[in-house]
Amino acid sequence: MTARGVLVALVAGSVLACSWWGDERQAIRSRLDAFKDRVNATAPDGIGSVTRAAEISRYFTEDISVDLGGGAAPIEGREMLMGMAARLQPRTSEFRLDFADVNVQLAPGGESAAVDLTAEFIRRAAGSRQSMDAREFKLTMRREDGEWRIAHVVAVETLK
Repeated sequence: MTARGVLVALVAGSVLACSWWGDERQAIRSRLDAFKDRVNATAPDGIGSVTRAAEISRYFTEDISVDLGGGAAPIEGREMLMGMAARLQPRTSEFRLDFADVNVQLAPGGESAAVDLTAEFIRRAAGSRQSMDAREFKLTMRREDGEWRIAHVVAVETLK
């Protein structure tokens, strides 16, 4: 192969690799958007809240760990998280979740990723004035069965 052929192959490989990595980052962002939409969807009372919690749990790995900091014990496992989501649904329905500043860094091999984001919790107010709280999180996501799932969540302490 000539030097020109090697150069063309390298450029083509680089373009292909960049587009693949970009697609995976976009796939992760899309998965987080779908999660946010599922969380924000209105759920019926009773068994509907359990069904909704089960749907939400599909966005997490079986061994999910959530560390909210502040001395609180970590939440361990998808079943624990699902139970909490079902019980808290009446209170969390007062808020809408949004994500801002989503930064995705793929790990070598492309099967996991580190994600930094700001979660915004916006009160669904009847009037025009809405209140908002925002919190930064670091997530680890893993690809399982072809889908990106959240494996670890850590709340980031920020200056107040």
